[in-house]
Amino acid sequence: MNAQAVFPSLHERAGDLAVLHQLLTDDRPGPARFAFLSGPTGCGKSELLRTFARQVTHGGGTYLGATASRTEHLVPFGVWAQLFRGAAALLPGGAEPALPDGAQLCAAAGADGSLPLSAQVVNSLCLPLLDAVERLPGPVVLGIDDFQHADAVSLQCLAAVVRRLGTKPVLIVLGEAPDRPWAQAALQAELPLEPHSRRLQLRPLSRPAVRDLLTELLGAAAAERLSDACYDITAGNPLQIHGLIADNRWADPADGTPAVDSGYTAAVLSCLHRCGDEAQELARYIALLDDPPSTRVLTQLAGADTTALMRTVNTLNNAGVLSGSRFRHAKARAAVLDNTAPAKRAALRGRVAEVLYRGGAAPVTIARQLLAASPVPDGDWAAEILDEAARTALRGGEPDLAHACLIRARELEPSDEKLRAAITAALFDIEWRTDPCAAVRGLPTLAPAPDSPEGKGEGASATVPLWLDDVESAVAGLQRINAAPEVYAPGAAAHVQASLQWLRLGYPTATGRWETVDVPEGPAPATPFSDPLSPEVQGAVLLTRLSGTGPDTDLADEAERLLGRYRLNERSFAVLLSALTTLLYSDRLEPADAACRRLTAEAQRIPAQNWQALFTAARAEIALRRGALADAIQLAHTALSTTSQDSWGVGIGMPLGTLIKAGIASGQLEIARRALRVPVPDTLLETPIGLHYLCARGRYLLASGQPQAALDEFTAIGTLMAEWEMDVPALVAWRSEAAWACLALGDRERARTLAQAQLERCTELQTRARGEALRALAACAPKDERAALLADAAAAFAACGARRERAAVLRELDGIEQRKGLRTLGERHTMRERQDVASRTAEAAPRGRSATEPAQRNGVRPGRTAAPPARAAAAAPRAPRQQPFVPAARTPHAARPEGESLLRANLSDAERRVAELAARGYSNRQIAARLYITVSTVEQHLTRVYRKLHIKRRTDLTAMLRPRTAPLAHAANGHAPQGQDSATR
Repeated sequence: MNAQAVFPSLHERAGDLAVLHQLLTDDRPGPARFAFLSGPTGCGKSELLRTFARQVTHGGGTYLGATASRTEHLVPFGVWAQLFRGAAALLPGGAEPALPDGAQLCAAAGADGSLPLSAQVVNSLCLPLLDAVERLPGPVVLGIDDFQHADAVSLQCLAAVVRRLGTKPVLIVLGEAPDRPWAQAALQAELPLEPHSRRLQLRPLSRPAVRDLLTELLGAAAAERLSDACYDITAGNPLQIHGLIADNRWADPADGTPAVDSGYTAAVLSCLHRCGDEAQELARYIALLDDPPSTRVLTQLAGADTTALMRTVNTLNNAGVLSGSRFRHAKARAAVLDNTAPAKRAALRGRVAEVLYRGGAAPVTIARQLLAASPVPDGDWAAEILDEAARTALRGGEPDLAHACLIRARELEPSDEKLRAAITAALFDIEWRTDPCAAVRGLPTLAPAPDSPEGKGEGASATVPLWLDDVESAVAGLQRINAAPEVYAPGAAAHVQASLQWLRLGYPTATGRWETVDVPEGPAPATPFSDPLSPEVQGAVLLTRLSGTGPDTDLADEAERLLGRYRLNERSFAVLLSALTTLLYSDRLEPADAACRRLTAEAQRIPAQNWQALFTAARAEIALRRGALADAIQLAHTALSTTSQDSWGVGIGMPLGTLIKAGIASGQLEIARRALRVPVPDTLLETPIGLHYLCARGRYLLASGQPQAALDEFTAIGTLMAEWEMDVPALVAWRSEAAWACLALGDRERARTLAQAQLERCTELQTRARGEALRALAACAPKDERAALLADAAAAFAACGARRERAAVLRELDGIEQRKGLRTLGERHTMRERQDVASRTAEAAPRGRSATEPAQRNGVRPGRTAAPPARAAAAAPRAPRQQPFVPAARTPHAARPEGESLLRANLSDAERRVAELAARGYSNRQIAARLYITVSTVEQHLTRVYRKLHIKRRTDLTAMLRPRTAPLAHAANGHAPQGQDSATR
């Protein structure tokens, strides 16, 4: 009979089946025949044995089978019992072979089957099986699968049977693993030589065989697409190939990539289980490593010698699980990790980290293991590695990994005090980039880092707590340095010096808060641009000179040099932002814009959301100054959306001020109105950033028909700038703004005085402020002087790149010249040029109202008396509505004409006096001094005012209540009022 014509053929196993049939039918005299089936795990030994068994029984023979198990190899008589049960079921007439008592057998072999059986016991076991074999029909095949796991007493009995077999044709087929050398000498001594015994070495399937198998089970089209990929994934392992077939039976991978799912992973785990405990443990270690490990690392992890390790590695390679020392497919690695208990996986990672550390692996590689290890190995080395890995991750643009490393390092609580301080400072720097609020929550434990690994003795900059309205934390950090000078490096003196300068710049009214800070002994105070190793000092020096004397050529040149010198990081952030601000107020918009784009991209790559938001806000201000109003609005919205509202701190005044001004200039007052509803920190008006915000708020009041309130805002700016000794027109041209408010009130003489005073304070390089002063002066000058003033203003705006302002001035010149009736060719050419400029600017501006000067929006035109506020507001056309970004809008309180009566109706006299001063910008301390009451009483009055007026913070008072009076006498003379205290809260 042709057995293979009845049963489906195994791919590339026909020759092996033929050898087995040849041994079974060999009628030459001699001992029993033996066949050993050897091959890698999962290559089809069991399937070959099952197929042969079916063919034997179909041909009239008898097959007695048994399967050994790794988990039962210590159970005595496990294999022998399976053979007996098979013989009993096949004997004709149901006659069962007689067996000795089971209790006696177990006692003779021992509980674990380790005791050798006596000859009497062996004989009593063998005779019944021999008798059964003689009585079974046809040739008999004894098949034992996974023979290497058979118990010792079963093998002893099998060796005895081999010696006693008679003329009955018997074939014994044993399936074994080739990498498990068995030492059963008793059976090995009974093995016959060739040709009565054969060893069959099964190999993984070849590529053509894989294609044929896929064609048979998935179809020719799927086999054409998937066969090569399936072979590469499995190395021809039949068990894994069948797993992939199960995964792709209903899939349709058009791109030739097979689906790899539960079928494949189950096959891999089955292969690992059959390979043994050593192979499974080694596979777990390899799965935990991101990169292919060296033999030395694997030897230490496995705790084995090189020979034993390489035998296990070869087992996994032959089984198609590994290729070299890495997994053939990522799903195999994931399956190994998922199949390991979390607690065991965490413990293994700790061992991996320790071995990698001893082997000198990269800090980031070790840190990834430490982050998931539990418990972490003892010693400060783990915290040191995590700290070093965090710095490496930052340089590589992985802030999340750096943050996780520092958090874990801090949890380890290293014994080294300097290491703890360095970890805390580095963690603060990272959180400041992405979530300043989280950084501030850690300020109580922050001490500037002493000797860092790079040898830089500096800590977190004072600009961070200042930015987030926390002057006390900044001062406390500086005092900690002074309290323990021996802990910190000599560079701490430079750090204190830089921090003091930032304190003075950020909160010029809070001088008393840093008077207790003594600068430790160190290098002499840095002169401008003389200390290249202290970028924070350089940044503070730039802004100090800018706010003290205004922009000049040397200052702007140095700002450009610093922007080109530094790349964005923790140490350079302050100086880069200072240099960018210097270029902005020096009217060097082109290099400022180029630097802004570069820094924004660098902040995005790091990534550092807070820095990205700041540089985007600077781009918005540049766009506003260029006249690109739509871009300014969009960029301001983007800046506000990039980071949370709380993370902005006092810096939120920058994008909000730009957004308000751009909305007003484009005629979209709703944008400005919504921006003014965004809550801002109470201390914003204590900072120079608050001047920018106050100016924008004053413009809104002027544009909405409240010129007196606007004038109060502008003169309050003048008071603060004079008190802070930074009355620089390039920063805020408050006199020009106040001049427009005076024109709207009909006070032309005062407006002229303010504009003239502003013009006199403008230096040659403050071209934008000069243009604004000339334009305001032209609006209140006699008719015969206006053209010359406007021409000078147009030239000034052209020099600083203010296209929108220049276009508006040219339109005013056109109107004057047309009224004069100029008709010469040159005059017409000049007019056409001006009209072209105005037309291009108008096309670039957003749709809605054209960009006109503030006074014109209130009914004021050059040469005419300002219209009353109510009339101006009624005449203003409605602007299209646009929904800008509002992070946390509060209930709007527009300025109300009935504000005075509302105060008197709801508030007591004491509460009204406190509320009016607070609305004017006075701090609690200043209100207390002015009214001769305590600060605590002021706070109690304000709490009741907020409750009665249904508001939440001090800044709402300005929008809710119109100030009753404003000191304008000194402002009319072009100077800030001297008797008014600074508006701080």
